[in-house]
Amino acid sequence: MADCCSSGKCTGHIPLEKVLAECDNLFNQEKKHELGEHLRFWRRRASEMGDKKNELSLLSEMMGHYRMVRDEAKALASVKDGVALISELGISDTVSAGTILINAATAMQSFGYAEEAAVYYKQAESCYLKNLPPQDIRFAALYNNMASSYIDQGKFEQAEKFYLQAAEILRTANQLMDLAVTFINLAQLYDGLDPEDSKIETYLDQALACFENNAVPHDGYYAHTCRKCASAFGYFGRFADEKELQDKAEKFYAGH
Repeated sequence: MADCCSSGKCTGHIPLEKVLAECDNLFNQEKKHELGEHLRFWRRRASEMGDKKNELSLLSEMMGHYRMVRDEAKALASVKDGVALISELGISDTVSAGTILINAATAMQSFGYAEEAAVYYKQAESCYLKNLPPQDIRFAALYNNMASSYIDQGKFEQAEKFYLQAAEILRTANQLMDLAVTFINLAQLYDGLDPEDSKIETYLDQALACFENNAVPHDGYYAHTCRKCASAFGYFGRFADEKELQDKAEKFYAGH
């Protein structure tokens, strides 16, 4: 397997593992512009080399990146190109396709394209059901995102069902950061239905316990999740918890 070279004349495959490792490094340092440049550079290299499988992996990363930096045009272009490559590679019924379709759906949903997102979620679910046992951790991401989609459609019972299914899978797998996010989602769901529901505080407490668990590594994803969830605690008037999570995130980023 040959790495890309500066002349652009190399053939073979891009060094995907190294490329993704640098993605993680840039993400942990919050270098969003540099991460975008990095992804575009290696996607272009993969395309030049005819390395379509790894190009698809990078397009999946780009969907998430452009969603996070709120670049709608580039996010939609990444979804379009990624879905086309899934078809071209003939992998429409695979687990890998399912994961990429979740990223596509999440990007579409975040920019208000609910109907298109629903189609991709259903396709992803079909891929997973054909290939994975029901407690596989990958179902948790799917169910969390499907629940969010149902909320957008005003279908709260379905949303609750899928959030609870996701939480059970994440709890069993001890994926505490994603479990914390799911608990926050449940608190927000119940708040939308009845701000006096006692389950709101219950799920906020359980989310906070995930962050305080000593077994959780304080890495970039931990810091990202702290920052992501902090404002939810502030919304519910738990300002000390909000500040604690913000401080945890800042402490990590200050060291990088």
